[in-house]
Amino acid sequence: MTPHKLLIVTDIDACFMDENYRYEDAMEAVQALQRKGYPLVFNSSKTLAELQDLTRELNLDTPIIAENGGIIAVPKNSELAELCQSSTEKTWQEMGSYWISNTALSRSAILKVAHELRSEHQFAFQGFADWAVSDVMTHTGLSEEKATLAKDRHVSEPILWQDTQERWQDFYELMQKHQIRALHGGRFIHLMSCCDKSDGLKAARSLYQKFDPKTDWTTMALGDSPNDLSMLEHADIAIIVPHPEGPRIPLQSSHMTYACYPASKGWNLAVLDRLQQF
Repeated sequence: MTPHKLLIVTDIDACFMDENYRYEDAMEAVQALQRKGYPLVFNSSKTLAELQDLTRELNLDTPIIAENGGIIAVPKNSELAELCQSSTEKTWQEMGSYWISNTALSRSAILKVAHELRSEHQFAFQGFADWAVSDVMTHTGLSEEKATLAKDRHVSEPILWQDTQERWQDFYELMQKHQIRALHGGRFIHLMSCCDKSDGLKAARSLYQKFDPKTDWTTMALGDSPNDLSMLEHADIAIIVPHPEGPRIPLQSSHMTYACYPASKGWNLAVLDRLQQF
């Protein structure tokens, strides 16, 4: 009989965490996943440096998907590490304690285009590259330590658009000519190349399927914002975590449902509910 396992791939802010960056209300489900041996994979706009701290706190050795799918990191102590080390495709590179797969356009290339367009057309926007750590703290509510980690970006640039909607369309079309897209998250617009969170979900699924091909893997994705939509669309089970004022993503197919509550509480109950079926 083919064994069935659940692979959880989830956003973090306003989903796994609440507005105060706390996740205590999600711990019952996290511990239940760990008891069953079901992987929990974070797929976030956050940087690898930020996500390292969180995975250490939770004692996870699962892959990390950072910067909206632009970076896939597999810890060297993971059961999946041998797949990266032995890969003949040469897509994995060693970086510290991780195997990294990064095929996205570099942040420096993105900034060069965005800042040249801003100068040439007088577009009004600011991003992490313009701000000191104290500014990032103001705009995000992060501590100084975490704001420093949030600035350590490799393949994306979060910005705040301060111009008109009509001018945004002009800017976006110019960026697209350079193969740069914009993903709308909970707080920021993320400038990056043509990859997204669905690429991260597919990479995680592929790694686990290669590692354990005799298992029937079911992917469950959880997200709250438009930049999560591609990930939700490509999962077997999709949970949209609402905000206090209501959901920011409409239900678009039968495999999508809403969590009952916002943030960690809704995340926790949605995962526990699905675990009853596995």
